[in-house]
Amino acid sequence: MIPYIEQLMLEKLSGCISAEDDAELLQMMEAHPELKVVYKGLEERLGEPVAQEYLAHLDEDALWEQRKYHFKKRRSNKWLYAAAVFILLVSSSLFYFLHLPVAKPLAAKGIVLQLANGQQIDLSDTTKEGTLKVGTTEIHVSGKSLTYDNGAGGAETVMNVLRVPAGKDYKLVLADGTEVWMNAKSEIRFPMAFNAGKREVTISGEAFFSVKKDPARPFIVHAGEVSVDVLGTTFNINAYGSPRIALASGKVVVKGSNSDKAVALSPGFEATYSQHLFSIATFDERNTLGWMSGKYYFRHATLKEIGAVINRWFDIEVVFENSAAEHLDLTGILTRQDGLNDFLDNLEKTTGIQYEYKNGILRFR
Repeated sequence: MIPYIEQLMLEKLSGCISAEDDAELLQMMEAHPELKVVYKGLEERLGEPVAQEYLAHLDEDALWEQRKYHFKKRRSNKWLYAAAVFILLVSSSLFYFLHLPVAKPLAAKGIVLQLANGQQIDLSDTTKEGTLKVGTTEIHVSGKSLTYDNGAGGAETVMNVLRVPAGKDYKLVLADGTEVWMNAKSEIRFPMAFNAGKREVTISGEAFFSVKKDPARPFIVHAGEVSVDVLGTTFNINAYGSPRIALASGKVVVKGSNSDKAVALSPGFEATYSQHLFSIATFDERNTLGWMSGKYYFRHATLKEIGAVINRWFDIEVVFENSAAEHLDLTGILTRQDGLNDFLDNLEKTTGIQYEYKNGILRFR
């Protein structure tokens, strides 16, 4: 099923849109300028000679019979037939040839899975829970997790992207059985299936990995300027700033993109990459992994550092109008379950720092 907004765009491009839907689409494009960019790109490219040549040679009747079950019957078959041509155009190999822009996630705060063909699935929409079939791969979707099952084998190694916004967290199970817990404001690029040589993913933000052991296929995680090579182990990567890799069990080798030197980690140690060098130190599991249970333990952390966590966990913009407040040294705990009220009240009582929360913005005065 194509996304509703894309469906309206295709109606407009095919000349079959109603006045009511046209007004709705224009309103959405005014509210979200990125939609204007997508629509204009489609409109311009559909007028190019190569696009016209492609359309001229389509076997429309055959394509319609193959794909008609994808379309929601909102109106007449005439609309469906016309829209099918445009759908096939933007979703076929011509899409990649023209480099049409893929719609970016809207301002909606949902967890989004983007498939290799550009299709985006809002995983926060509980009506989409169940099983999706993409080629030979089954994708099992629930409100808190996503599982890839390539039981049939032979799935393409095309890349998917999972985006977890502020205020959310999510679990991903890859096709090889590796489990990945994603923290808020994080993203992972991963293949639908892994080839015979190695298993590679790329993340930004923070994630905890429990890697399925497979000696024949090393698992490699890329995070900014750092890569982590593993076989079967559990570790955390925090890449909000300078990448930090904390090993809970097993063994990993970390590498910097600007250095040939590789560093092996033992359980209980973490490596921080900064200025093209790794520094190694022990870490406290409660502090480093507490985010997985909704707890942020901090010891001698600045209020600015805590503000970054507040922004990620509660999707709140944090503004410091009092520069001295940014450097305030604090020790304590912040929990998602208890929310911010108790934390802020205690902060005000113990430090005298004034704050105001209004319209989604937390101001420290």
